[in-house]
Amino acid sequence: MLVQLSGVPGAGKSRLARSIAAASNFVVLDTDVLKSSLIESRVPVADAGAATYAATLALAQDLLHQGRDVLLDSPCRYEELLKSGQQIAREHGVRYGFIELWVRDWTTVLARLDARSPISSQVASATAPAPGTVWEFGTAEETLATWQTQLVRPERDWLRLDAESAADENLSAALRYLHSDR
Repeated sequence: MLVQLSGVPGAGKSRLARSIAAASNFVVLDTDVLKSSLIESRVPVADAGAATYAATLALAQDLLHQGRDVLLDSPCRYEELLKSGQQIAREHGVRYGFIELWVRDWTTVLARLDARSPISSQVASATAPAPGTVWEFGTAEETLATWQTQLVRPERDWLRLDAESAADENLSAALRYLHSDR
């Protein structure tokens, strides 16, 4: 199975991804880890995004070829990333899944951003964007809210979870979705 996990920074994607992996046989490919390694290797921030997605998708294909279930931990703001994930699942004859964490209350997400220890590609806090960047739409809340409206998703067979719900509730809902016969 190939699952894309989507949502804005601070929505809880990585926490949910790790919980799913701990409860099942999924391998998590975290685009923040890959992008941070590129940035730390002196790849310019502006170039690191495309290279990150290419590497993530290549790793996903290799893991699927090895018979592993893969979960892509990445905001899904680009139609091309969505279509690539669906195509890879088709090519490998595995089910495709999509889970989105949706934010209603930005206070929760901004507090999470302030509480985490970011790696080099991540939003640093509720007041500081990722190193080497600026808030694209002025403030953290305006930028995150706009990014959320830019998220893309499949036309059908996907799950939206409330980013403010308890982590164990979201994990239970995600596992029910992943283990269903869709």
